[in-house]
Amino acid sequence: MGAMDLCSEIIKISEKSKIEESIERRICSAFIKHLSDTSLDVQSNAVKSIQKIAPIIKEQNLVMIVDTLADMVVDSTKKEVRDIYSLAIRSTIQELKDQSAINMIRSVYPRLKKGLKQGKEEVIEECLEILGEIFKKFGSLLLKNNNLVNKEELKAQLCDLLQIQNAGVRKRATNCLG
Repeated sequence: MGAMDLCSEIIKISEKSKIEESIERRICSAFIKHLSDTSLDVQSNAVKSIQKIAPIIKEQNLVMIVDTLADMVVDSTKKEVRDIYSLAIRSTIQELKDQSAINMIRSVYPRLKKGLKQGKEEVIEECLEILGEIFKKFGSLLLKNNNLVNKEELKAQLCDLLQIQNAGVRKRATNCLG
């Protein structure tokens, strides 16, 4: 069954009654499986479906999906779909309520930190965009819950990234000027 069909089914079921946990978990696992498909169309449909069902699935299933997406953003072999996965995470963040955000941030933040440390520019860019979305939407929540994000560690890591970036710009400028 395709991702869009699964999405339609879960939306239909949720309109009438609560979705049975085991069924919802299997559907979410199918979406995750679709994310790893070799076809970009299948992956794209899975991402669109995840965005549609994010507000109606249980928190633990949503966290499971976002964890997988974050791993794929950080994975250096997923270049052609990294931006799609990042967009899916960012749009999912927009759908989250504060109570669900805590567990999602706890789970996704270490993966994003790993991506920032990788040194690959496109991975760093996507991780920063996701972190920016988290801080924009849940800034006050992060201030109240100091244990969610180690702000000092993140600040040091961002300063290191800026120094590396500035050094690269200086080196390129020096090379150009000759």
